[in-house]
Amino acid sequence: MTLACSKPKSFIVLTLRSAEVATPITGVTAVVVTVTQGSALSMTLTYPPKDGKPLTLDQGFTNDLSVSFTGARSGSVDLTVSAMNAAGCTVGFLKLPLAIRQGGVTPATVDLAPQNDCSAVDGGVDGGGGGDVFPGCNPVTPACMIAGDTCQVNCTTHSGQCTPGGTGAPGTICLHNSDCAPGSQCFDYSTTGCNVMVCLRFCDNNQGCSPRPGDAGVAADAAAVDGGGASAAGTQSVCEGTVSCDGKATAYHTCTFACDPRASAVTTRTSGCPTGLSCLVVGNMDQVDCACPGASLKGKDGDPCMMGGAQCGPGFVCNMMGGVSTCRPICRCDAKGMTCMAPNNECGDKICSALTNDTTFGVCL
Repeated sequence: MTLACSKPKSFIVLTLRSAEVATPITGVTAVVVTVTQGSALSMTLTYPPKDGKPLTLDQGFTNDLSVSFTGARSGSVDLTVSAMNAAGCTVGFLKLPLAIRQGGVTPATVDLAPQNDCSAVDGGVDGGGGGDVFPGCNPVTPACMIAGDTCQVNCTTHSGQCTPGGTGAPGTICLHNSDCAPGSQCFDYSTTGCNVMVCLRFCDNNQGCSPRPGDAGVAADAAAVDGGGASAAGTQSVCEGTVSCDGKATAYHTCTFACDPRASAVTTRTSGCPTGLSCLVVGNMDQVDCACPGASLKGKDGDPCMMGGAQCGPGFVCNMMGGVSTCRPICRCDAKGMTCMAPNNECGDKICSALTNDTTFGVCL
């Protein structure tokens, strides 16, 4: 009988320090190490301080950590080492290649370049769903030790992390997470085509999106940049906004905007959306949200469109009649069956007509 012997593990031991003698790296609350080896290996490891206290790294005060590999792993790997502070900002960074000494230990000194990069902290907007809940605090109900702190979804460390909060209500334009009130976070719409960042409220259910005093958009009417919104349109904020990290949806959700998608609201700038966003019909059953229209949404009344596509501009929706799809103005309908009960005062010489999958809104025909 032949016995198979497992190979011993291999280790890379990293000694972390600041690359600059005169510039120590302070306030380090986590070290994130990403290890890749072509398409064969990709893993991210997070190392908190052993005693729970923030670290200081300089030429004298160093910190050691180890990365282990299975005994079969060999060859060169690429390491990205990031020192993070409590706000989720990168305060030290270095990329380096290292060779695995199979069954042995590879020591390496990592001279981290001091920096203060907070660009990866703010959340992203995505259209997906599902995903993971990160370890750490709950952004819906922050329970942080310091008064005024909020819980952010940190896409760099993949964690819920307590960080200083601000006073910006949901719907407020922001630059950083610290601009937004506890329970909300600064989200970047640039990946969807609009150069704007907005505080959005986290939620677990639709009840968490009920209007609150001081809301600047989630409840629409209160203090939205262009006024108007929910009361005029009959819309509600719901827990349907999704949060993505690294292009993948997480399990976290934000409240949508209860805005006014009607053509008349676009004309009078009373949709209830923050500057830079537009109120769009984003689903059936009167589902609306303030979103980025993008360059392709330009269609006006009578322009051809494709059902399920994205050709009609803000204030318009693609409607099919007689096998022909055309952009039509959105109007208030309040349908009973297929009859609009709302006053017909928005369509000029046309009539507000009901849509099959909507009740509140119709189209001018």
